[in-house]
Amino acid sequence: MRVERRQLDNGLRIAVAPIADLRSTAVVLAIEAGQWYEPADRAGIARMCAQTVLRGTTKRDAAKWAEALDSLGAVARLDVGSTAAAFSAQCLGDDLPALLGLMSEALRTPALKEDDVEFVRGQTLAHIERDERDTRAVVDRVWRELVYPKQHPFHAPPIGEAGVVRTATADEIREYHIDAIRPSGAILVVAGNATTDRVAEAASRAFGDWRSSGNPPLREIPEVALPATIRRTEIVPDKTQSDVIIGWPGMPRTDPRFVAARVTNMVYAADTFASRAGNVIRDQLGLAYYVFSGMGSSRGQSPWIVRMGVNPENVQRAIEVALDELRKVTEGQITDDDLSLAKDKLVGELDVALESPGGVANMVMEAELFDLGEDHFERYPQELRAVTKEQVVQTARTFLPPERHAAVVAGPPLPVELAA
Repeated sequence: MRVERRQLDNGLRIAVAPIADLRSTAVVLAIEAGQWYEPADRAGIARMCAQTVLRGTTKRDAAKWAEALDSLGAVARLDVGSTAAAFSAQCLGDDLPALLGLMSEALRTPALKEDDVEFVRGQTLAHIERDERDTRAVVDRVWRELVYPKQHPFHAPPIGEAGVVRTATADEIREYHIDAIRPSGAILVVAGNATTDRVAEAASRAFGDWRSSGNPPLREIPEVALPATIRRTEIVPDKTQSDVIIGWPGMPRTDPRFVAARVTNMVYAADTFASRAGNVIRDQLGLAYYVFSGMGSSRGQSPWIVRMGVNPENVQRAIEVALDELRKVTEGQITDDDLSLAKDKLVGELDVALESPGGVANMVMEAELFDLGEDHFERYPQELRAVTKEQVVQTARTFLPPERHAAVVAGPPLPVELAA
C-alpha cells in the first residue's frame, strides 16, 4: 500500500493512501485530545468538549451543520479515545473539499454555548446512569479503578466520571478547546478516491490558517504495576449473568515488543477459533457465553484484558481455566499449530481491513500516530510471521503473569465467594 505524506506550515500532518477504482473517500482527523491529554482529576472533559463541538458552530446551529453534511451524502462522527479525539467521515471523492471545510468549521469555530453544554451534560449523566445498570460497563469501570491510580488517564472510562460531568462549566469546556484542539500534533488521513496534491490543496484551504493560541496539556503519568493478585466482586441488581475481566496494565503501542504482544494475545484468548482460552472455556467446557481478550493501542499502558460473560455458577471455574491456559502459555506449552493459526488470523484481519477505505484510513492513522515508519505496511505482515514461540512465552511472562492479575466480576451475588 502506498502512503504519501505532506505537512502544513501550522504543523498539521497529512497522509494520503490513494485506492484505485473507488468513488468514496474515508477521512480521519486525529487530534491530541484523548484521555492521555486530559487535565488530571478532570476525566470526561475531553468527551464533553467533543460532544459540545457537534452542537453547532458560530456560523450555523447543529441542525444546519448536519444538513450541510447530509447534502454531501456524507456521514461523520467525533470520538474520544485513549490517545486522540478522532473526527472520522466518509464521502464521495469529489466532495472532499466541502467535507474538510465542514470539519474545520466544527473543530475551529464551535459555538460552545451554555445551553449546549447543559444538553451534553444531561445526555452524558444519563449514559453514566445507564452504565451503572450494565454489567459490562460496571466491570470495566471497577477494573480500571482497581488497577490504575486516581491520577492516571486510564483510571476512568472515556465517558468520564459523574462528578466531573456534573461540575464542568462552559468556560472550562471553552478553555479545554483552546488548549487541546490544535493543529500541532494533529494528523489528517485520507484513503480512497484521492490524490496527494488534491488533498493537500483542500486541507490547506480548510486548515491552513488554523493557529494555536493555548497551551497543550502536560501531566506526569505514573508507571503502573500489579504487585499481587487483586480481586473484587461488584453486585449489580436484577441481573442473571456475570461479566468478568481478568487483566493487566499493558504496554505502549511504541514498545518494540508490541507485535509479539499481538501474537501472544491471539495465541491466548483474542479469538474463540484461533485462541486457546476461548476455545477451551466456551467451546470445549461450555463455561462462558463469550470469551475474548484485547489490548489497546495508546501512548501508555492501556488495559490488556480478558472478558467473559458467565453464568454465576461458573465464574470461579471460568477464571481458574482462563488462568490455567495462560500458565500453559508462560510455560511454553504452545504447539506450532497454535502459533501458525494465531499469525494466520492476524494477517487475515489485516487483509480484511485493507479492503475498505475506512479500514485503510484507520490502519494508516495508527502508523502515523505512533510513528511506526514509512515502510510499516510492508514490514508489519513480515514481523507478525517472524514472531517466535520464545517471544510469545517471554511476552506472556513479562506482561501477563498469572500470579499477579486483577480480576473483577460484575453481576448477581455469586454462589461461591471469589477466591484470591
